[in-house]
Amino acid sequence: MANEVLLEVKDLHTSFNVPSGEVRSVNGVSFTLRRGEVLGIVGESGSGKSVTAYSIMQILEKPGRVIGGSIKFDGQELLGLPVKQLQKIRGKKISIIFQDAMSSLNPVWSIGDQLMEAVRIHEDAEVKAKRKARIKELKAEIKVKKANNEDYSELAKELDDKVNFARKRALEMLRLVGITDPEKRLKQYPFEHSGGMLQRSMIAMALINEPDLIIADEPTTALDVTIQAQILELLLDLQKRLNVGIIIITHDLGVVAQICHRVNVMYAGRVVETGTVDDIFYNPQHEYTKGLINSIPKADKRVDKLEPIPGNPVDVFTLPSGCSFAPRCKNCMKVCLKKFPQFIKVSEDHYTACFKYLEKLADEGKISEDELQKYLDSCQEGNKAFTRISRLDVEKAYQDYLAKKNNFNNDVKNNALSKEGLEIAKYRVNESRQEYYRARRDFAYAIKDRKAGGSERLSIDKNDVHKKIKHHKVEIDANALDMSKEEFNAYLDNLVISTTPVNPDASTEAVNQAKAELKEAKLDYLSKLKAPRKEKVEARYKIDIAKEHVVQAERDLYWFNYINKKLEATKKALTAIYENAHKRAEKAKGQGKE
Repeated sequence: MANEVLLEVKDLHTSFNVPSGEVRSVNGVSFTLRRGEVLGIVGESGSGKSVTAYSIMQILEKPGRVIGGSIKFDGQELLGLPVKQLQKIRGKKISIIFQDAMSSLNPVWSIGDQLMEAVRIHEDAEVKAKRKARIKELKAEIKVKKANNEDYSELAKELDDKVNFARKRALEMLRLVGITDPEKRLKQYPFEHSGGMLQRSMIAMALINEPDLIIADEPTTALDVTIQAQILELLLDLQKRLNVGIIIITHDLGVVAQICHRVNVMYAGRVVETGTVDDIFYNPQHEYTKGLINSIPKADKRVDKLEPIPGNPVDVFTLPSGCSFAPRCKNCMKVCLKKFPQFIKVSEDHYTACFKYLEKLADEGKISEDELQKYLDSCQEGNKAFTRISRLDVEKAYQDYLAKKNNFNNDVKNNALSKEGLEIAKYRVNESRQEYYRARRDFAYAIKDRKAGGSERLSIDKNDVHKKIKHHKVEIDANALDMSKEEFNAYLDNLVISTTPVNPDASTEAVNQAKAELKEAKLDYLSKLKAPRKEKVEARYKIDIAKEHVVQAERDLYWFNYINKKLEATKKALTAIYENAHKRAEKAKGQGKE
């Protein structure tokens, strides 16, 4: 039972359709959770932790939707299940504890009513029918006993248990989570409870149907330290007693250290490092994980100020082509700007996605040149969480809808589906139709936005360039005397002044070629005005792409010239700093001899 896989998430992609395109808030997340295990998911705000949880529960607000991957719970695939079937799983087999209990509970219902509703909704139909039949029998038996003046106290007690089964279960759960005077609390409303009591009530609601999996989304947010400790102790105690699997989502590494067995570190919608608690805390290998750990105050070390991770979380609309963390990484290398690292095995259950760790392995001789090159070839360029919606997306959604509709009609005509299969097929046809109308609406908004010039465009941050140039100057000024000429030249060869890479092929010829392609695309469209729908859509799409290429080519040329000019100027400035430092050192040495 301990090694039984309870939840298996593979290559999960969750998108939010905005008028200008599609934002992937979760971009290829994979992990497993075993029964009785506690998994921590950590990261800064906006890293995709909560969206991952809501994707598993499939309670995403529109326009959010899961667009790919697999979510298997206890061997059953959850993606694609109709809402009615999902409702039987949510709250019964999988429960969630939201981070803000006050806004998650209904303010006009008492705590008792909300707990009892969870019990009644998920009561098994067969059990419910037997309970009602037994209530009817007990009432008849009590009536007979009363008429004969016989003792019916045992029957009355059983009747009370059957009639008030939900209330008794609610009282039992409130006692289990440590709420005093549960009879009184059951009648009270959320505003009459403190933050800690509300959080305990949320935990009681999550556990009331004895689920196999609990997802706790920052369960200690806005609680004082004492209450936080009590809530965490309660979760850990319940996990041990009931052998449930727990996913705890938090940005507090102290919480993770207390109760988790394994940890997933997320950044910009991806898992960048995963391992046991000891692996993550005592042997972190990703630069982001190291930054998180270094930002925590140490009990055994006195410091004047904490060491935060520089910069801000990346904008998903304009992710860099390579590693998402590159703009904030002090050990960023050129390869980090071009490709996104794949997972590298550190130990049995420890994996990281960081080129810096790969460099460490290469320096230590733990991987060969062939293995290094094979790994680099496996890493993809174009780490994009945002993709513009196009005419082809609308057409694809339309064709998918037509295909599913035709298949459904044929299956109904041939009586090829069971009752349950018919329900699932009908649900998917309606869902496909909604996807088509949503795509058509979003594309109309996107075209309007682009014409108004309000579309998101990737550009280089000049302030970021100036900061990096200043950083390099300070670094060379401080370390010039410790660097040989060869080391300094190697430093210049690997110089990075912008974490947003420029296009090395940018040129005036590339701009002229893009304009020629646009002209050709327009002529091609005019020749296909009487062609079938699919060909006309593809021709219009080529015009859209050609227009984007012209704008991009002009922008690439501007930034290429700007960065090259700054790079040459920076190299000259650094060379002057290096040479002047050595001249001063030689001069001081000569004066010392005299």
